[in-house]
Amino acid sequence: MVGKNESESGGDKPLDLFLKIGLDERTAENTVANSKVTANLTAVIHEAAVADGCDRTVGNLLYTVATKFPANALVHRPTLVKYIVSSKIRTPAQLEAAFSFVAATASDNLNVVDFEAACGVGIEVSLEDIENAVDEIFKENKAIIVEQRYRTNVGELFGYVRKKQPWADPKIVK
Repeated sequence: MVGKNESESGGDKPLDLFLKIGLDERTAENTVANSKVTANLTAVIHEAAVADGCDRTVGNLLYTVATKFPANALVHRPTLVKYIVSSKIRTPAQLEAAFSFVAATASDNLNVVDFEAACGVGIEVSLEDIENAVDEIFKENKAIIVEQRYRTNVGELFGYVRKKQPWADPKIVK
């Protein structure tokens, strides 16, 4: 009976906990091997209240928070975690922007309006917006693309699209 209650109250083994949030098995095993990351990720999972599991995308963002969150801004981590769990921050680009913002803010009070603006919270980039940005980049670079053909640096073109639509889903852009 005690074992069952322990499991229900979040007493899961770290590996099981990491698999529940959608980490692939190899990443979860590597994480367990690093005690510092294990402690950070376990804390983040409990802050997010997702010990029973969550979407893989959310889990991967939480893993990134556990491994890359600026140490000078730990007071803001619970706020960021809430934004991730509520899907207000959904992409790695938004998360990186959040890291930059909270690192600059450090332990000062977090201005929510500025934070949301810096992270692209509430900005929806439609498929049509992405297609228009890609078309525009192709038109601007048509001469280079025709000249270089298969040697064209696609990564560079991808970077131009990211500048025009920083909050676009990179999977769709590709």
